[in-house]
Amino acid sequence: MSRSIYDKNIEAMRVRFSDVIDYLESPEDDLLYIDEEKDITVGTADVAGKTVLCAEFANRTIQLDSLYDSEELLGIWYRSLGSEWNLDAKLMMYGLGNGMFARKFLQMSRNDCSIVIHEPSVKILRAALENFDLTDIFTDVRVRFVFWPLHRQTDDIGNYYHKEIFTYKDLDSHKYAYYPNYPRIFEDDVKQYMEGMNEARDAVYADRVVFDRFGEDYNRNTFNNLLFIPDSLSYEDLINEMPDDIPAIIVAAGPSLDKNINELKQAMGKCLLISTDTALKPLALAGIKPDLAAIMDGKKDDRYMSEEASRYVPMFCTPRSGGSFLNLHKGPKFFTDYYCDHIKEFMDEEGCSFLNLPTGGSVANSCFGIAESLHCRRIILVGQDLAYTGDKTHSAVTVRGEKYTAVEDLEHAVMGVDINGEPIRTSLEFKAYKDWFEHEIKAHPELKVIDATEGGIRIEGTTLMSLKEAIEQECTQSFDFKEIMAKVGKLLPGSKKQKYLDYIGMIPKQLADLQRLINESLIDYRKMRDLVRSDKYHSSKFGSIYRKTQDCAKKIEDSPVIEYVQNQLQERSSELLDEVNKLENDEKSELLAVCSLGEKHLKDMLDAISELEPYVSKMKEKLES
Repeated sequence: MSRSIYDKNIEAMRVRFSDVIDYLESPEDDLLYIDEEKDITVGTADVAGKTVLCAEFANRTIQLDSLYDSEELLGIWYRSLGSEWNLDAKLMMYGLGNGMFARKFLQMSRNDCSIVIHEPSVKILRAALENFDLTDIFTDVRVRFVFWPLHRQTDDIGNYYHKEIFTYKDLDSHKYAYYPNYPRIFEDDVKQYMEGMNEARDAVYADRVVFDRFGEDYNRNTFNNLLFIPDSLSYEDLINEMPDDIPAIIVAAGPSLDKNINELKQAMGKCLLISTDTALKPLALAGIKPDLAAIMDGKKDDRYMSEEASRYVPMFCTPRSGGSFLNLHKGPKFFTDYYCDHIKEFMDEEGCSFLNLPTGGSVANSCFGIAESLHCRRIILVGQDLAYTGDKTHSAVTVRGEKYTAVEDLEHAVMGVDINGEPIRTSLEFKAYKDWFEHEIKAHPELKVIDATEGGIRIEGTTLMSLKEAIEQECTQSFDFKEIMAKVGKLLPGSKKQKYLDYIGMIPKQLADLQRLINESLIDYRKMRDLVRSDKYHSSKFGSIYRKTQDCAKKIEDSPVIEYVQNQLQERSSELLDEVNKLENDEKSELLAVCSLGEKHLKDMLDAISELEPYVSKMKEKLES
């Protein structure tokens, strides 16, 4: 070990990756090794005058570095990544090793390209820090270092990369590589890494589909719902007041709910009864009032709130939930943070807990997340078919309940296995919800999850039981949820209510300021295009205008209300992103393409702001009344 090299590396890492250093300096008992690392020894050997990183395990020694000419090897490796590099491309690399492959990438690639290094091993990282100067890598702003032992105790790879690393903008320009011999040492972990990458990519694409589909609805709903937030209740208070281990029953509106809905009367007052938005109507018609309900969907309308009895059930929702639905709702509301950064920023600044709710995409997944957060360790699923049971997707008395779906009309149909082990038709969407349930159940072995749907697809990790049996076994003691609700305070204390109203009252002016910035930038793009056409794109004037557009782009990106514009753009931005990263054959063509795409995007943003005006005006009228 070279103390001077180690100290330099640590000093460099502390600037951007201090959490990694804190982890490495934790007591040995607190470190979390991957299984394949536990029996290996990592060190260095002097081979022909070269310091080589080595791993020893199972009576084998694997050299992580080449004994041959390193520059030739690195050149071959870099060329193997391909020549088609797009703007802002990312290299996803499994393994840091001694840093030579990451360094080669940084030396050879375009300045707008970046690298995400995923290091799975505590032992290899320590050996590298002790023997190789890595300061140039850790201080390069193009490097994102993911030290997986730090994160794996609280997250899985797919979820982490979906939340923290991947963005739709550059997803199609990712390239993948391994530090040589890492896959030989960490065979199982490499498989988990690649599976996680695929899961993260699928999740980002799914998010984009939702934004493309619901962006306009999100804005219409948000500007309607922002006015409900000052009188909403504190989710954090509810969590703190809720006793441990109250059984929860989650009622979804699958076709099988018609079989056993009346059994739920025996559970009232003996559990936490949570309903999805679609199940509210059948429950009300059966004379059953849930303790809580949830709506996440931006397209759910007032038809789902048709029964008067449903309108007083405490409701979990988001700023983007169906506005006409919430307009009919008269009961307490719990707002959660669901990709609404504008409001979250206010809440964070004011120290108000605007909590996030884990969800797998469906409202039933969200209800499961609510039960988990409220300390329910016994969860009973009802109406959770997640399949086309009898060619239907919903209970007969729901909004969609009378609709039969012919096999040839099934959307993204696939086959699954039902609770009896027989084939059943489901869909890719339903399968994603099922996979989320199974992931949560596996990740939380302390949970006892009973599937009392009495039909539908098999959810691995659940215990199959009839609803009658489940209630008799788990719902044995009285529980008064009203007593809990009486102790829950407001999300926004009284002193902050007016401050919040002033905050959202600034939205019209902020949109006008954003519009002005966009118009200024449009003028500059036109000037740049004229200079390029005149072959003056190496002039100081062009450079000055280009820098001005970059500054303006940063101000546009930092606008407090930019997310509403991005939502409104919907598929227009998706279509643009298909073109924006492609390189042209020469510099002039590339610059003209940049100007053209930049102008198109700015004009789309101006259109989006105009489309927002009716929603914002209606909110402003209500604020001023």
